[in-house]
Amino acid sequence: EQWVQAEANGFEGIFFSEHHFVPGRFSPSPNLLIAAVATRTGRLRLGTMGNVLPFYEPWRLAEEYAMLDQLSGGRLEIGFSSGSGPMEWRAIGMSGDTLRERFAESLEVIDAALTQPEFTHHGRHWHFDKLCIAPRPRQQPAPPRWMTGMSVPTARLAGSRGYKFSTGFISREAVRTIFTAHTEAARAAGFAAGPEQLGLRRLVYVDDEGSRGAQLAHTARDRLRT
Repeated sequence: EQWVQAEANGFEGIFFSEHHFVPGRFSPSPNLLIAAVATRTGRLRLGTMGNVLPFYEPWRLAEEYAMLDQLSGGRLEIGFSSGSGPMEWRAIGMSGDTLRERFAESLEVIDAALTQPEFTHHGRHWHFDKLCIAPRPRQQPAPPRWMTGMSVPTARLAGSRGYKFSTGFISREAVRTIFTAHTEAARAAGFAAGPEQLGLRRLVYVDDEGSRGAQLAHTARDRLRT
């Protein structure tokens, strides 16, 4: 109900995160949430921030993206993540090296699947010849793509591939350094660069009384720390 109300309140869009095996975080499948909200809204941009790529078959995920873009009338935005922490990938018996390998190769597969009518890929984990996905995305050549992270190398990777980039919950100085790295990498690769390509995640609490809103924020922050 809050997500639907967000459209009436003038919000631009909603991004859904993906988390696994954490009590209280009910978002193991953000693409299902997008499909549900898309049927009850008509303007909101709907996205992931982001799908944990190493946990998927990338060709299958590309098919979901294309379908969601059609179902939402071209409102989809795609976010990629390598995972929120070792607790997730260790729980399913995956190593850190495998996680990084699958993430990097998944980016190649998904980009090709979304932007090319037919593609061939031969990597360490996946092999395809003349593969095509249907339907095609409504937004051409592909829906906007995001990457999340908290490091300069990740920001540079996103910029070099033409992805938008989101970070959060770190100091303003660290944000400035990371955003600068993304902007420089995007410009060097010939992609769009600047504030429109960047997202900052923050916890925001709103109340009719400023003092009560501040108290809510402090209480929530203390609970997160414990």
